[in-house]
Amino acid sequence: MPALPATVGPLGHGPYAHSAAERIPTAITSGPRSFRLSTGRLDVAVLGGTWSLDDLCDFAARENPKRGFLVVSRVLGRHLPVAPSAMRRSARDLAACIPVDLPGPVMVVGLAETAICLGQTIHEELRARWGRNDVRFIHSTRQRLDHPLLCRFEEPHSHASAHLIYSPEPPATEPPRSLVLVDDEISTGTTIRNLADALVEAWPGLETIAVATLTDWSAGSAWPLAMPRPTTSCSLLRGRLDWTPRAAAGPDGGPAAAFEAVAGSLGRMAVHENFGRLGLSEPIARPPVAGLPAITGPLRVVGTGEFTYLPFRLAEALERDGHDVVVQATSRSPAHVGGAMRTKLRFEDNYGTGVPNYLYNADPADGRSTWLAHETGADTIDPALVHALGADVIGWNA
Repeated sequence: MPALPATVGPLGHGPYAHSAAERIPTAITSGPRSFRLSTGRLDVAVLGGTWSLDDLCDFAARENPKRGFLVVSRVLGRHLPVAPSAMRRSARDLAACIPVDLPGPVMVVGLAETAICLGQTIHEELRARWGRNDVRFIHSTRQRLDHPLLCRFEEPHSHASAHLIYSPEPPATEPPRSLVLVDDEISTGTTIRNLADALVEAWPGLETIAVATLTDWSAGSAWPLAMPRPTTSCSLLRGRLDWTPRAAAGPDGGPAAAFEAVAGSLGRMAVHENFGRLGLSEPIARPPVAGLPAITGPLRVVGTGEFTYLPFRLAEALERDGHDVVVQATSRSPAHVGGAMRTKLRFEDNYGTGVPNYLYNADPADGRSTWLAHETGADTIDPALVHALGADVIGWNA
């Protein structure tokens, strides 16, 4: 199979960065735009950044009584198929704006499920850019493991609000002094504050926090001032979202309560290999356990759930070798067809939670062959999904 690179090439230029004390004006701004979704109207104002709105994201309607819209990233490799080079470029630009003088050790934390690959790629970029060996990575998860828990926090607006972070293994000789918290977007800052509070309680010696997100919609919010440690923040785009719902959320005991009962389920992994849940000192680039299928034309590599970074690295190596390849991933996030979501497949969760999973914008008629990548065992992949895509299943499980 193609070699998976351990390091990356030249780094890009730093995007918009700001802190609680200072906001630096940037070149890209735009007038207000409105997106009409089946669940309501979203008004978007771009206030600054180095990437344009159309290059970074689109929008869709969520099947979620907590928040009726979804910011759909064009560079994340989740809901929309993305060239690996575009994913790398956005992560590189975002990593370039993170302060270089953070006191070490530094812990980069990616938020499940959406920002695991982004966080892990930023960890890789930071180590290459800074030339430091004291930068580690860990990600939150919605999977229960037989391992000591470091902390738990909540993502209030999510379809699955509970996040778990496990104690790094092996234990660090020195707890982190700095955090880099990575997510795909910030809206109110509540989730980031909840995460920071939980980690500061677990690691009271923390001194400083950097937050890195693709898009920051928290204009006017003072969330950095409420953080438990001095905090800087950077993003590729900064703006404001104003949401007008079409209908109110379901009453207690109604549709909203039923949604909560299903969507909040945690999984359990009886067999687990550490691809980031127990912390990593160095970036990993490991091939699947078996040989790869033949490539006969355009290819789609699909990660499953929280398992996204190694599929991305595989696709990146294939793209480097000249193949036409895109990356995307399955999701627990329920959304309506329309807006950014052209197609939708529903199937069983390979992590065994009983929560429906979805794959968007993977049209079997688009001429791409599909590789479904997993960490849970080939027998956990819903045959209906394999059949719908005519997919080959490739695994990294031990």
